[in-house]
Amino acid sequence: MSLELLLLPLMWGVFSATAQDPRYRLEQPEILAAPTGGSITLPCTLIYPPEIEPLRGVRVYWRRGGFHGDFVYNHTEGFTRWDYRGRIALVGNPGGRPKRTASIRIDRLQASDTSEYVCQVCVQLQNGTWIHWKALPGTRLTVTEAAPSPMPRTWHPALATQDTRSAERNSTGHLDTTHLALIGLASTLSKIGICIALFALCQWLGWAPGLRNRRPARSDPPGERGLNVPPWHTAHGQASPGNDASQQR
Repeated sequence: MSLELLLLPLMWGVFSATAQDPRYRLEQPEILAAPTGGSITLPCTLIYPPEIEPLRGVRVYWRRGGFHGDFVYNHTEGFTRWDYRGRIALVGNPGGRPKRTASIRIDRLQASDTSEYVCQVCVQLQNGTWIHWKALPGTRLTVTEAAPSPMPRTWHPALATQDTRSAERNSTGHLDTTHLALIGLASTLSKIGICIALFALCQWLGWAPGLRNRRPARSDPPGERGLNVPPWHTAHGQASPGNDASQQR
């Protein structure tokens, strides 16, 4: 821990009388909550009489665990506690006028971040005097379990509108592709069914290729195959009229 942080309690002990003036105070919300993995801004606004302006310096400190808790951030020295490194940043403007702020943002929230966060400020007047004041109570932060959601964890209305429109376009395109595929499949099946029906009809009517020139084979009487029989020949062994005449002579 830096020397400044070690000497800070002594500084507050020396100059705490000025800080008891109700005109010097810090405004923080009492309760905040955010899901794990998300981000949260802990607001802190400096309230003081305007006659002390201009200030020569403003130092911002944040503790967790109440007023006597551990330091997690000091913006003048760039100090960040090891388990908050890369996740905490000053988003306020301590040097801003007419309104000075000392807000911080914590990213990628973890369940272990649940605690009471207290903002403390030291300012140096034009005569070189340091005064300090603190927020009591601080902000009680509760990190909740994140619920499954397709929306981004850090919610912005504009981004939410764009994501919704994009999802609608993607959904419409997916439905159009599915409908086209189903229509093509139905068309193909109907053509196949028509072809099968026409083929069956041709088979039934004898119009199919290979059956068009086929005719039933002619069955000749057994006695006529290979013989040149006169038309007047009769069966059953009966003689012709000419033979009867020659026999009578």
